[in-house]
Amino acid sequence: MKILQSQAWQFAPRRWATPADASRPLDDEHKLDQLRAEHPLASRAVEAMQMGSWIAAAQAQSSPWTEASAGFSGVTSLASAAWGIHKLAHGESALDRVEGVAHLALSTAYGADAVGLIRPGQAWVRQVSNPASALAAGCEMLLGGADVVRGVREKNQARVWTGAAGVLSGAALATSLVVPGAAGFAQALAVMSMAARQSILGAR
Repeated sequence: MKILQSQAWQFAPRRWATPADASRPLDDEHKLDQLRAEHPLASRAVEAMQMGSWIAAAQAQSSPWTEASAGFSGVTSLASAAWGIHKLAHGESALDRVEGVAHLALSTAYGADAVGLIRPGQAWVRQVSNPASALAAGCEMLLGGADVVRGVREKNQARVWTGAAGVLSGAALATSLVVPGAAGFAQALAVMSMAARQSILGAR
């Protein structure tokens, strides 16, 4: 089985199961290396930016923080688009493409949020941002669920917990859209799920 180094733009393809051509079962350390290769540092950095932008946009209610949050959302939109396009262009599996779509959806949502922060009161912002965020949430839950299923099949606890964190993160985003009053609680759950996933994957 091919295991890439977790470098900035390199990633191993995300799959529903271990490739059939795997020559031998992987030990726990190699399983974790494989998981890290599927979640390289660039992907985790973009995820952290997305989480920060989501929280900042909800909290920035006065100048100059509103403008700063808008700028942060704009940068996050560009980073999300770059990673999403990269996944779509170089992905080898359906799950890679799902991840690419998720990042492009979030790019759209954060781009709209950036405009909404600078020019509030425009109805189209939510009409664009909410469906894009809902699509991203659905993709995140699908990706997390795939990791949970594969992890159970392979008896890979790190993959199971990483997948569960992804499902929780996607569900938290979906909840904030359906129940706006629960946005703060949803953000707390999403932060905890991201921290858990980052902790499992480590710094490499």
